[in-house]
Amino acid sequence: MPKPGRTVERGYGPKHKAERLKAKRVVDAGRAYCWRCGGWINPAEPWDLGHDDHDRTRYRGPEHVKCNRS
Repeated sequence: MPKPGRTVERGYGPKHKAERLKAKRVVDAGRAYCWRCGGWINPAEPWDLGHDDHDRTRYRGPEHVKCNRS
């Protein structure tokens, strides 16, 4: 059983990891834009895989850490 607070319990299990890997390829290639603000994501900077604001089971795409966590 996963410990409380672990990534799987917070909703970042195999599906999230697979989606993030797909997005990572685009980010690493320098072709990613933040789905929230529309700005380019620098591959050298940290980024998050953003969820839909109303349905956390849906992923919207890569986003700047600041855009995702503010």
